[in-house]
Amino acid sequence: MTRTAAATAAALLLALSLSACGDDKDHADHASESAPTSGTSNMPGMSGGTSGMDMSKIGDGMQATVNGYSLTDVKAPSKPDDPGKLSFTVKGPQGVQKDYTRQQTKLMHVYLVRKDLTGYQHVHPTIDPTSGVWSVDVTIPEPGPYHLVAEFEALTPDGNFDDRILGTNFTVAGSYKPSTAMPAEMNTATADGYQLVLDGSPKVNGGDLKLKITKDGADVTDLEPYLASFAHITGFREGDLTTVHVHPNETPKNPDDTTARGGPTLTISPMFSETGHYRLFIQFQTAGVVHLATMDLMVA
Repeated sequence: MTRTAAATAAALLLALSLSACGDDKDHADHASESAPTSGTSNMPGMSGGTSGMDMSKIGDGMQATVNGYSLTDVKAPSKPDDPGKLSFTVKGPQGVQKDYTRQQTKLMHVYLVRKDLTGYQHVHPTIDPTSGVWSVDVTIPEPGPYHLVAEFEALTPDGNFDDRILGTNFTVAGSYKPSTAMPAEMNTATADGYQLVLDGSPKVNGGDLKLKITKDGADVTDLEPYLASFAHITGFREGDLTTVHVHPNETPKNPDDTTARGGPTLTISPMFSETGHYRLFIQFQTAGVVHLATMDLMVA
C-alpha cells in the first residue's frame, strides 16, 4: 500500500473538550531514516475522500482490535481531578508493536472524550523503546464513562506501514451527571475572541464545506501550521461516538515551513457516514498559541 493511497484514505471523527494538542516531543522514533513520514497525511474521510477504500481494514476508533492490531493493557486515572498516567500497548502481527512512522508530525495521537461529548483531550504519548508501552500524563476533571481512540501508522518489517484507528472505553469513578446543554446556534463557534462559521450543509457523503475564521469582524490571515496543517478538526456523533477527523485542503506547501500562513477560509472535505448531531473540536494556531473551538452541527 502506498502512502498516497493510505493518506487519502483516512478520516476520523472525535468529539471532546479539554486540553489542546501539546507541543510535546516524541521521546523515540523507531522509524528508520529512510522510512516514510507523514507530515500532512489525512485520516479516513479527510480531503480526497474514501471512495473505494475499505475502512474495515483501518478502523473507525470504535473497536480495540482491527485487522491484526490490538489496543491492550489500557490504564487510565480512575479518580476525577487526580493527576496520573494514561498508558497502553499496541500489539501487532509480530507481537508488541514498537516501530512507527510519524503522522501529522507525531508518532501517536490519542483522543479522549466523555460519553456526553465533553471532556475532550488530544494528547501525544511517548513510547518506551524497550517495552513498547505508550504513556502520557493526564488529568481527567470529571467522573463518568470515557472513550479513548488511538491513531497511528505502524512500520512493518518490509518498510511499509499500516494505518490503524483503535478505540476502547474506560470509566472514571464518581457520580456521572451527563451534560444536556445544547448550543444556541449550529455551525458556529467562538474561542479566545475568534469567531468561526461553517458554510454549507453537512450531509452524509456530502460536498465540501467552508470554514471561515474572523476576529473582531476582520479576516484572520495569520493561521500558523499546527501539526503540519492550518487546522485540526475532530468530532464525535452524539450517542455512539462515531468519530470523524478532518484537516483542511489548504496546507503549507512544505510541512516543515513554520513561516507559512493560512486563512481566513479553509475548505473542509469530510466524509460523514452517518446522520445525526455531531460536536466538532477545532484546533488552530496563531502567534504561537493553540486555540480550541467547539462547534455543533447536524448532519443530514
